[in-house]
Amino acid sequence: MYEAKVNDLAEEFGVHRNTIRNWINSGVLPAQEGPGRRYLIQWEDYKRLCDKYGREPRIGPDPATVGEAAPAPRSNGAVPAAVRLEAKVNPLYTAPALADVCLACGSCAGACPISGVDDLDPRKIVRMAFLGLDEELVESDWPWKCTMCGKCEVVCPMNVEILQLMRRIRSRRERDKVPPAIQKGVVTCLEKGNNLGIPKDDFLILLKELGEELAGSSCPGFATPIDVRGARMLVTVNSKQPFAEPDSLKWWWKIFHAAGESWTISSEYWEGVNWGLHSGDYSAMRTIVKRIIDNIERLNCKALLLPECGHAYYATRYALERWFPESLQQFKVYTVFDLLLEYLAEGRITLDPSVHTRLATFHDSCNYGRKSLKTFGHGYFDEPRALTRACCPQYVDLAPDREENYCCGAGGGAWASPFWAERVFHGRIKARQISESGAKLVVTSCQNCRDQLQTSLNREFNLNIEVQFLWELVANSLVMAPQGGGEVRHG
Repeated sequence: MYEAKVNDLAEEFGVHRNTIRNWINSGVLPAQEGPGRRYLIQWEDYKRLCDKYGREPRIGPDPATVGEAAPAPRSNGAVPAAVRLEAKVNPLYTAPALADVCLACGSCAGACPISGVDDLDPRKIVRMAFLGLDEELVESDWPWKCTMCGKCEVVCPMNVEILQLMRRIRSRRERDKVPPAIQKGVVTCLEKGNNLGIPKDDFLILLKELGEELAGSSCPGFATPIDVRGARMLVTVNSKQPFAEPDSLKWWWKIFHAAGESWTISSEYWEGVNWGLHSGDYSAMRTIVKRIIDNIERLNCKALLLPECGHAYYATRYALERWFPESLQQFKVYTVFDLLLEYLAEGRITLDPSVHTRLATFHDSCNYGRKSLKTFGHGYFDEPRALTRACCPQYVDLAPDREENYCCGAGGGAWASPFWAERVFHGRIKARQISESGAKLVVTSCQNCRDQLQTSLNREFNLNIEVQFLWELVANSLVMAPQGGGEVRHG
């Protein structure tokens, strides 16, 4: 079969295009209309026309079919066996919500702060998954440069579940090709009980010493409660804090002391961070959460607090709902916001707003905010602002904020990934938001957000700001009970 346009045939035979049309209309050149204003011509008819006008055919028949005998006619009405197209085993594309409703409108690409870097485009990723280009996606660095912030899903008019796809791509990567720091953290946590491999004895000595320091400075009678059976609340720890910022643990301990809380820390498997979420290792993610459940049951606690990291709450809550739903009936899971607001509402802590005089703002964590809203039905937007305003009389919101807030660029494991330049570029919009707000004190509820804002964006974009955790802000605003009839003290 020869497929050609009228203009192509006219040029080939050296005649006017109307002549070609006349040949077709009169039957001199048998042809039928094809796609794209082309004509389909049997090779024999095309060869006959070439011979008539002394032209060399541009195409020839398939050499494999030259001289091949015509197939024998089917006998006795036998029907040939059906050809079965085997389905791809465990494809990335598993649900209609991922790709076949995608309009390729570009809303996701316009909202993604890193779209265009290294040709990354959410639309392209969705289409590649839909077309079965799984291997290319798994081998690419796109899923690891993405912070999984979820802003693409917020603006998608068709609710395409892009984050679910990105997590699935991460989970398919061979473990030795996962960004080293993330994979090492997962393996170390499984083997030694925490991401950084802090020995049990060293951890316990540190907790004891920090408790003694706190008792001598602002919380008389304080002693770090370790493995206290029957305590109301189990508190997990981000291993980065005892390793690199041990004094930061005292902020929560001051609040607990002021509120008269019954709480404890487990002597083992105390890690609150769950990098299984980042690496796409759901088996590890489940194991780490099961250890927390075992500690609660062993110590007979009634509540769980997951401080210091936005993704720790999200990962644990996600795992509880997916694999251990019965546990949600056995104990209460607190966010940092729920607990602090409960203390305020019950009058268990008192805050002095005169301590902080600078203009403050709050940066929404993606995990506590829009991702929790979509996954659990409630995003924490009003709660942290109420707490920040209780400590800071001068307050301004970023624009946009809440569900529309921009990621700082450090989430999804990006802070621990090797893609430093991409992480800084990602944070440029957040830096601009802060700069335009005029705020000099930025409050956040996530360890990675704090590190990115304070250590990276502050320096790279000359923001000249101070960054505080929300509980740090509250601890520094506490009105502490007087010692021995002395003056009222601040945290």
